[in-house]
Amino acid sequence: MTGIFKKQKAEKKMSVRYFEGLNLWILAAVFVANIFFQLSEVSSSLFLYAGTFVMIGLLFFLDKDDYIYVTVALFSVLRFSQIFNVSVINIITFAYFFRAYVFENRYKAEKEKKQLPGRLVIAGTVFILYSLVYVISNFRTTLTIVKLLFFLIYMVDVFRNMNDREKAEKKFINIQVYYVAGVLIAIFVAMFINPEYSREATRMSLSDGATNQLGISLASCLAFVTLGMTKVTNIKEWSVLAMTALPLLYFCFETQSRTSIIGLIFIFVSTIILGFCQKSSRLWIIMMAVAAVAVLGGLILFAEGTQLHENIMLTIERFVNPKNDDISNGRFELWEIYIDKLSKDYKLFFIGGTRDDFGGMQAHNMFIEIFANYGFLGTIVVCWLYITVFLEISNAVKNLGKRKIKLLGFIPFALIFIIGMASHSLLNTEPTANFCLGTAMIYFYGECNEAESDLNNNAKQQEELSRFHRRYKKSILLKRQIKRQKRRI
Repeated sequence: MTGIFKKQKAEKKMSVRYFEGLNLWILAAVFVANIFFQLSEVSSSLFLYAGTFVMIGLLFFLDKDDYIYVTVALFSVLRFSQIFNVSVINIITFAYFFRAYVFENRYKAEKEKKQLPGRLVIAGTVFILYSLVYVISNFRTTLTIVKLLFFLIYMVDVFRNMNDREKAEKKFINIQVYYVAGVLIAIFVAMFINPEYSREATRMSLSDGATNQLGISLASCLAFVTLGMTKVTNIKEWSVLAMTALPLLYFCFETQSRTSIIGLIFIFVSTIILGFCQKSSRLWIIMMAVAAVAVLGGLILFAEGTQLHENIMLTIERFVNPKNDDISNGRFELWEIYIDKLSKDYKLFFIGGTRDDFGGMQAHNMFIEIFANYGFLGTIVVCWLYITVFLEISNAVKNLGKRKIKLLGFIPFALIFIIGMASHSLLNTEPTANFCLGTAMIYFYGECNEAESDLNNNAKQQEELSRFHRRYKKSILLKRQIKRQKRRI
């Protein structure tokens, strides 16, 4: 009986783990900052400074290790929070770097000082030196790479500072929660401040021309929520995640982003195929698949005339009957232009060039944009940089203990490159952050399952022990009764 109670207690604790340890002040500050940032788009630019002031003020009251929660919660408003080509996330990054490597290190012994990730610094420095060829024509390129290096050091430090196995898992869960909450907060604020971007417009966005970017953010959130639904231990937790997935799906169709829908299809199909191979997740996979089909089918069949039904049908129409019979919306033509330029100009091929060298249009392809901007030689440096980041984060997570890797954990990581086929460079802030989080998910997904199975196994062992004790006590009582009867005889 004791084992049963312990098992129920463990399940109860896990069912509310997504709400444990959340800082409501962070969410409140993100909400207020969203209002100011988005007002700056439709009103005075002074609101931009007000929103930045709110977020900077919050940093003084937080531990530097909690900066990551603020960072991921602000991804969706990157387009709003730019002051002189420096975003609020860049400010958070610099504030973290100053606190971690300057202020807090001054009073510590040399051997206790926090050391910079050496391999990452070397790779980043080489990338900066390589980019100096752009100084004459485009200084912003070098500045972007400098900011990128600081951001990568910051993201790597997030996982290097996780010293406790249980706390690390909990922190990673919180990062996902703040990520999802930040996107939803930004959308609801946009619906209130900019109704033309939501109710009146055909395609929803947070700003003009950003429908695809919002859809990608929503797909990234759904990847974490969907994987969470495959490893729950009770219906309560599954319901919380399902209720979170519904608005994310709703707004995905509101954007009518084909890139986002392709990402959703990949998440849904790969989760069902890979997840069904795990006995522990089959029940939740079946429930998820049935619920998704029922909701989507019901909306298509019975919600005719509603805004959501119209958006779903328009999204399907964009696949079935694309504009000008071009499902890529001009991307294929852009790719041909880029590839043609690269094949004819050896300087562009080996060294790279600016957007003007390719007609002034972005390629809308992660791989082509990196190759076009930095050339063959620069692409090798970029690969070196991100492989170093992958290894740094992997080693940091592995140092917490043994990790049981499962294929499902690769889904968020693979999603970055699948979506990147029709999106922008990996070197941008949100794709880079998703790269780091996806790397960690490869290990933390298996760890979460391992931890849950340990809890269940411990509960089963306790229950078996309690049964053994009950049987043992009964046998002793039975023997005593037999002895008493013999004595009487």
